[in-house]
Amino acid sequence: MITYYNLDFPRGYVVNTAIKKLVIMDVDGVLFKGQFILHLSRRLGTLAYIRTAMLCLLFNINKISIEELLTRVYKSFRGVTLEQAHMIYKNISLIMHARETIEALRNHGYLVVLISSGVPDLFVKDLAAKLSANNGYGVEIGINNTRLTGDVVGHLCRSAGKECLIEEILNENNLTWKDTIVLVDDRNNLDIMRKAGINIGVNAHYSVRQQAQYLIDSNNLAEVLDIIDIEDADTHNTLFAGMRKQYTHSWRQEIRRKLLHILAAFVPIFSSSFYHTTLMALFSSLILYMISECLRINGYSLPILTGITRASIRKVEERDFTLGPVTLALGVCLSLLFFSPLIASAVILIVAFADTAATMVGRSIGNHRIPYNIKKSIEGSSAALFVAFFCGYTFLPFFPALLAAFFSSIIESLPLKSLDNLLIPIGTGILLSYIGYS
Repeated sequence: MITYYNLDFPRGYVVNTAIKKLVIMDVDGVLFKGQFILHLSRRLGTLAYIRTAMLCLLFNINKISIEELLTRVYKSFRGVTLEQAHMIYKNISLIMHARETIEALRNHGYLVVLISSGVPDLFVKDLAAKLSANNGYGVEIGINNTRLTGDVVGHLCRSAGKECLIEEILNENNLTWKDTIVLVDDRNNLDIMRKAGINIGVNAHYSVRQQAQYLIDSNNLAEVLDIIDIEDADTHNTLFAGMRKQYTHSWRQEIRRKLLHILAAFVPIFSSSFYHTTLMALFSSLILYMISECLRINGYSLPILTGITRASIRKVEERDFTLGPVTLALGVCLSLLFFSPLIASAVILIVAFADTAATMVGRSIGNHRIPYNIKKSIEGSSAALFVAFFCGYTFLPFFPALLAAFFSSIIESLPLKSLDNLLIPIGTGILLSYIGYS
């Protein structure tokens, strides 16, 4: 006898007239670290895992539908015992502070529901109970004598399934889409993102990352509470407290970012003794970073490197590929390749320290905007000029050092975004070479 585990929709749901809003949480990629179907396919062997990963990739680039993905993947699970699937489910790591966050939301009057188009319903319901969510809904799977039949059916297997389910929950609790907060990660959730009052991308793939109002990449679900504090602020003090947290976090990110920037200053030291090794290390780091960024903007991580990037990038850079480290590494590498050791050392120190000085001074006391670039300040550019001169004077005579400082500070003041990391060392190096200093 074949049994299907699920309830189509939450019939008989208890209506709570005190509910503030509905919070919908995806499971795979949001609460789970990774996807259930990938974890289960790994148990079936390398080839099964690669096949499932390729199908997930085709889904993410919009080449196959969610229904086709689930049908083909679950067909490969035929014969897997329910106990084996349950063990895989139990061993999947959860995002930090999942239970505490959900409990806090419920204590403040939010209805929290877990919805998954990839995880079996019985596991989602079990997870909802463990995390103190109000309810959970997953896909229907066929079971025959405690073994998976490979069948997967139900509303959540289809692209509009989540939308229909959420509308049912909203109607039964006298809520609207404006009262809905969704936490999602992949393109299967784009429709509900557009309708929800607040949408939050958690370890989001690129398509979600581009449209999300907020992003959480810290692997800490408690950030949701800060977001809701700001969105639901009913007093100036509440709003200010929430925004102050973000401002403090922004400063910490900026400091970490500039500490990484300053690491470039060590390159001349190593290159003087290990020139080719230093170049190889720089180019290797550049390639690894580019791979890491491609993974990050699609919700995945490269151990250590992605964590460092997430801790250092600015909020405005979270949605796209961050070019700053690429242009910095290229600027340093090209300086080593095309300029004399003295010029290369001078311009690398200038880009490492002068740009850092400009940012820190500009953000803290920069009150007078540059007319042709209002995002930067006269105070910040003056700090860049001052620091650039002393960096250049370490290796160059007075006049070339002064000329390099003026030229580099002008480049720094231009609206070039991340390109200044490349143009400061290369442009300044070309100028010094042109005036005959080597």
